Amino acid sequence: MKKREIVLVSIMGILTIAIVLFGYKYAAGKKEALLNEGEKQTETVSEVVSSQESEIAESDTSEAYAQFLAAFAENRSNASVVDYLQYVHHHTKEVNVAFFGDVAVDAAWAKSAIAGIQADFPLENLTTSFFSHPSDSSSVYLSSQYVQEMAASSPDVIFYTIPTKTDQVVDISLVDSTQNIYAIYDEIRAALPDALIVLVTPPPAEAKVADWNSRALDYRNYTNNLVEENSAFTVPLYDLHADFLAEVTNRSETLTNFMDAAGLELNEAGQKLYGEMFANSLRTKLIDTTAGLYVEGEKPAYTPIAPTLVVPEVPATVIEETVSEATVYEEPVYEESTYVAPTYVAPTYVAPTYVAPVDESSDIESYTPEEVGSY
Repeated sequence: MKKREIVLVSIMGILTIAIVLFGYKYAAGKKEALLNEGEKQTETVSEVVSSQESEIAESDTSEAYAQFLAAFAENRSNASVVDYLQYVHHHTKEVNVAFFGDVAVDAAWAKSAIAGIQADFPLENLTTSFFSHPSDSSSVYLSSQYVQEMAASSPDVIFYTIPTKTDQVVDISLVDSTQNIYAIYDEIRAALPDALIVLVTPPPAEAKVADWNSRALDYRNYTNNLVEENSAFTVPLYDLHADFLAEVTNRSETLTNFMDAAGLELNEAGQKLYGEMFANSLRTKLIDTTAGLYVEGEKPAYTPIAPTLVVPEVPATVIEETVSEATVYEEPVYEESTYVAPTYVAPTYVAPTYVAPVDESSDIESYTPEEVGSY
């Protein structure tokens, strides 16, 4: 073979190999492109399906929430605080909760309960604040600026722990204590007409039980008196004191196990249990929320309680005697007596007669004055 033919054959061989390699590479690139296109189409389809599912889920959620809000609006006179918080949060996009009265600053039981409902319900923008006055009586609250200080933070819900423990110490009457607590409630409502105020009874204090003041009263008498009076009103109330003691009894425990060494404050276990009682009340206790925010409809008018509060006196015990049919009861006849004025008789004065004593036992002879003078 000539040299020229050899060169041509070599060139043809190289070209053939190049064409084959190019075709292979082209086929591989085309395949990869097709696969990528398929993946893109799959992703697009998935995104479309996911978007459709999300829209359906969001639509279902929105519809369910709309139904919840409508049901709350119709039954807000008998609803839970959690429902009310969601109602406010939906319309204002945030909600502020305040703890006021005989409550510790940053009370652990309160913070744990709020954190729990915030995790379980759509309450992302929920804030809490504390206005703590545990050492003051109800009389001090009325003469202070405590309500104005709290009102400046514009809370939507206020948990007002009543100061009955301090009222025991200052020794005021049951009537005055109850009157003062409602007067404070009226003052808060006047300052914050759209806030929901919930009265809360204080945690137990073992050392104060039967530590009676001069009126033979302890904080339980003041607390129970207000709870009894509140049955005549629609003021929201959580009787956590009674709930706590009932749960301690249900667990066959003693109150000492939940108190600090002094018997005045709750220990860690007590804080935890009290927080559970509070959280349960937030979720399950139905109260009248018509005093709070109104978005639709006309808000009921409010009449202050304290000026019209009449604390009933304890009725006298009447003992009724059973009279048999054979017994004849005759009503006594009243006879009017005649008054006779007494006659005054002046006493007659009689001069006393002096009689000299005679001592018969004496051996000394007696003499007359004449006989004495003769000596």
